[in-house]
Amino acid sequence: MTLSGAASSESCQQFCCGCLLTVPRYLKEWLMLTTRIPAHEIMTRHLVMTTADAHVVEASERLIAQGISGMPVVDSSGRLEGRFSERTAIAALDLSCLQRDSRVAAALKDIHAADLMDRWGLVLKSHQDVFASIGELVSRRVSGAPVVDMDGTLRGVFSEQSAMHVFIGLCWEQLPSSRVTAWVDRDDERWISEETNLVEILDRFHRRAFRRLMVMHGNKLVGQVTRRDALKAAIRSSREPLAASRHLSADSQMGLRTDVGAWMHREAESIGANDDTLRIARTFLESGARQLPVLNDGSLVGQVSRSDLLRAVQKSFPSSASSESGIHTLYLTSVNKRDVREFV
Repeated sequence: MTLSGAASSESCQQFCCGCLLTVPRYLKEWLMLTTRIPAHEIMTRHLVMTTADAHVVEASERLIAQGISGMPVVDSSGRLEGRFSERTAIAALDLSCLQRDSRVAAALKDIHAADLMDRWGLVLKSHQDVFASIGELVSRRVSGAPVVDMDGTLRGVFSEQSAMHVFIGLCWEQLPSSRVTAWVDRDDERWISEETNLVEILDRFHRRAFRRLMVMHGNKLVGQVTRRDALKAAIRSSREPLAASRHLSADSQMGLRTDVGAWMHREAESIGANDDTLRIARTFLESGARQLPVLNDGSLVGQVSRSDLLRAVQKSFPSSASSESGIHTLYLTSVNKRDVREFV
């Protein structure tokens, strides 16, 4: 396949450096078949959904209970109206005068990254092959993981979004490096300290489309806080005013917006049932979405997530790259041990 579109080329170049790798002929043929897989073959058909008139507290709790990062908003006929996600739920936390409630504000500021962080999360090694890294994300069902050197120094974050760049680069025979470090996100806004409070953490998740923040002690990684954990802690700490807002009449709300329709993302990107995997991957990169609704004549018939796509195309990745000798799973607790070399 040939490269088409300057914007896509620029996206690839943002993550890559080094010499181009040669794609074997058999792999090119397999890739051609893989990129023709239509959305209806890989989409999820049974979806968790909500409606525009649902209360944002109920919708937020449903996200947490179902362990999902977002869900479609549909009308009574099943037509897509928008999307409600963890990120929009965080934005909606102002709905019950949380910022005006000094008790709530104080409670949120008393919660710190050290109280929320996961010390056992998956960690990828900086010398690791990118295809093996994608395999670990898929098999362990996580959307991203930090990448560290042998001494525990953080190099960046490799995510499903990064994996989309790898897939497109492979299709266009423009794969500059098979090392995972060539594809990591090094955005400094991802880094927080153990003392960072929940108000600051929520603000970071609100402003940026991050799924996880890296908790640092100096230049060493000691944990990570996910957007879901932050949202869960905020709702738990704000239970009283949030519960009260459910029972306010429209006149009593004084302009407060408590329904999903006021906060949902209305211009959500969507795909058709026959769109192929390459088109889907490009849509993921251009939109930054984690899930794409699949529409048929305007009606919602399914959804494709980034993990759905990666599971479908992973078999087209070089098999030799995913079977490195001596590769063992590394976790955050291992990073903090004196000699990390025993794990690599």
